[in-house]
Amino acid sequence: MQLLSEKKIGIIGGSRGLGGWLARFFAENGYSVCFTSADSQSQLPDNVSLTTSADIIFIAVPIPSMCQVLSEIYPFANGKTIVEVCSVKKFIVEHYQRLCLEHPEVKAEFISLHPMFGPSLRRLRGQVFLFTYLANPRYATQLQALFEAHQARCYQIDYLHHDRVMGVVQGLNHFTVFASAKTLNALSNRLGIIRNIASPPYRIFLIFFSRYVLQDANLYADIQMYNEFVPEVLALFRQEVEKLYQIILRKDKQAFLEYAAEARNYFFENQEDMGISDHLIEQLGAYLSKLSAEKVV
Repeated sequence: MQLLSEKKIGIIGGSRGLGGWLARFFAENGYSVCFTSADSQSQLPDNVSLTTSADIIFIAVPIPSMCQVLSEIYPFANGKTIVEVCSVKKFIVEHYQRLCLEHPEVKAEFISLHPMFGPSLRRLRGQVFLFTYLANPRYATQLQALFEAHQARCYQIDYLHHDRVMGVVQGLNHFTVFASAKTLNALSNRLGIIRNIASPPYRIFLIFFSRYVLQDANLYADIQMYNEFVPEVLALFRQEVEKLYQIILRKDKQAFLEYAAEARNYFFENQEDMGISDHLIEQLGAYLSKLSAEKVV
């Protein structure tokens, strides 16, 4: 059996973002790594050169460029392994399937992988990798073992199911964050006051609002617009917002209690999250107290 550790890793889009994270991760684990990028840091003149010189090629480019890059390198990928790390799967997997029909002479391993974290992450412990599509698998198992050796959690999920779930996990989440952030902006230009007097639970919301809003919005826009399952999730969300809004306008407390009870029943199986939230709140409270004391000094 050929070992993953003996293979050269090539990363398309490897100077920054998730591509940069992958480049650092493999280099720190003793792999030979090369990358291309759209900036002056590119180590090779083009993506085809990288494909012919590397054994395992990661595609870590913006979502709108995924299909173009895959089309560019696929004819030169015979005997290679291609790993795409797109946040949306249906369109890229279907594009790969079309390329297989157009280039029957190419026999390549294809792995559709979704790392569920951002490039600022320092450690993999507890982080999630989703394997959503495997074709001609050779190194997928070893790749999973490498991630798990760093205490990451790896799951296999069908690519269509992935996009449906991500319509909620990413689509609904990002939508509510940005809509909430814009609401705060419309109500007050003094975020500092809100932040300073907020209870730790609400402060946690603000922390994650900042985490999303202060990053590059291109990725969030592409996830919203390339995942075809997001609109149906957001349509349902709009219905629920309007329903709850009308309950509040009517001052119908009984309707509110019934509305909340339905959600309570849905979340009942997640009772352990109460303990997790208590831990987060206590840790944040201790951190903020320490931060405040340091400012006084």
